[in-house]
Amino acid sequence: MAAVIYSNNSPLSDQFTNPTNLNLGQAIGSSGWYYNNVRNNGTVGVRASFPYLSSGSVFFQSPSGAAKADIEYLPNAANVFGNYVSGASLGRFSDLQSFSYSWYRSSSSTVASHLHPVMRVLLDADGNLATTGDRGGLVFERVYNSGSVAVNTWVSDTVSSGTYLWNFGLGLGFAANINATPFAYDATLAEWQAYFPNALVIGFSAGVGSGWNGVFSGAVDSISWSLAGQSLTFNFEVAPAADIPEPSTLLLTASGAALLLLSLRR
Repeated sequence: MAAVIYSNNSPLSDQFTNPTNLNLGQAIGSSGWYYNNVRNNGTVGVRASFPYLSSGSVFFQSPSGAAKADIEYLPNAANVFGNYVSGASLGRFSDLQSFSYSWYRSSSSTVASHLHPVMRVLLDADGNLATTGDRGGLVFERVYNSGSVAVNTWVSDTVSSGTYLWNFGLGLGFAANINATPFAYDATLAEWQAYFPNALVIGFSAGVGSGWNGVFSGAVDSISWSLAGQSLTFNFEVAPAADIPEPSTLLLTASGAALLLLSLRR
């Protein structure tokens, strides 16, 4: 199934930002998508800056190393102190076959050359949604998969069973080493699925920052996943402008209002 997610503003683009160091989020209509984890002047929004399939994509800007901004799909999400957290599961992590996205890095970016918008699968490690201390995610980056980072062009990546991912949270801390190698960033999706046999998928996320020294400008679009035999794809576009009535329609409306007023006076 494919769905188009439109910006909140029409015909203007979205530009959600937050100057404080506390994470803030904003719902994108009732789509289940959220601008989330935005802090330190990070910016995210469905905009026309780097259009992908049609009029738009999800734009990101990170003006400093402390900035961060994400877009996240969170089922049954709850607002907790201004940021959003998942309240339900999309299915078993062991049933996740793949996830993918397209990304763009502008040549105006000054951050390290290997950095690009990342893609994450969000998990509850023990499968018990009532306990939250084991939540976290697995992150895809090209640098750990022998991939180069192009600029001023759209690039598509797919995470499948043999793709390397690194973790945050999940009761393991940051970049845990779960296999027999001496390197903490080379566990595959299949290895993570074996390590967390009871885990649930509680969302998907794409974003930039933090700790990216310098400026980043880029975008993502066409976010997809296949879970338990069901495939979903999301395309992000600027909401079309509302229809403006023709002059003749406006004249008829004005005439009708005048006749009504005259009738009421009589």
